[in-house]
Parts: sequence; structure tokens; C-alpha cells
Amino acid sequence: MTIYYNSSNGGTNSACFYHRGPSYGVAAKTYVGIYRCAQTSGEGRTCRNTTPGDIDEGNFAYQAGPVGVTGTANYCVGAQGWIVWEHPAPDVGKVIMGVATPLTRGC
Repeated sequence: MTIYYNSSNGGTNSACFYHRGPSYGVAAKTYVGIYRCAQTSGEGRTCRNTTPGDIDEGNFAYQAGPVGVTGTANYCVGAQGWIVWEHPAPDVGKVIMGVATPLTRGC
């Protein structure tokens, strides 16, 4: 997952969750979401979202997103993304592989 920042609109953060490696080009249920936190600092603290945020979810082969939230200047943001990946071994089944940032980091 990649999070971007632009100073327009009082600060705009966006996120994309990219398929990489063997999942690249293979359609699978993929999700990405982003929201603004109440905190203006506090690395490692739980992020309390103040906005409904933005999500993108579907059967994608390359990425979910971009999704964005505005008014983030001087605020922390939280984001998460995942992909449901079918394991090649039939006895393993489906696994969810992803990235979540429930904690504020580097804000």
C-alpha cells in the first residue's frame, strides 16, 4: 500500500493498494480505505477517525484505489488495504493478505 500527500484543499491524502508479485494481473477481491484521524501527533497511538473516509473494494487485477480524504494538513491519517488470495495448494484455501495502519505512524 502506498499513501500519498498533496497540500491542496487543506491537505489531501490518498492511498492505493497495489497487486505485486504473483498477484499482479490476477483478479482478486481487493480493498483499500483511508480516513483522517482526530490526532495531530502521537506516533504509535490508536487513530480515532473523524471522517467517514473513502474506500474502494472490488475484484481488481492491479490495484484498489486511489481513495482520498481532504483536510488532512497537520492531522494523522489511517489507512488499510488487503487482498483475498487463493493459495496454490488446494488444502490451504483462501488467505487474506494485507496491510493495516490502525496506529498513527509518523504523523
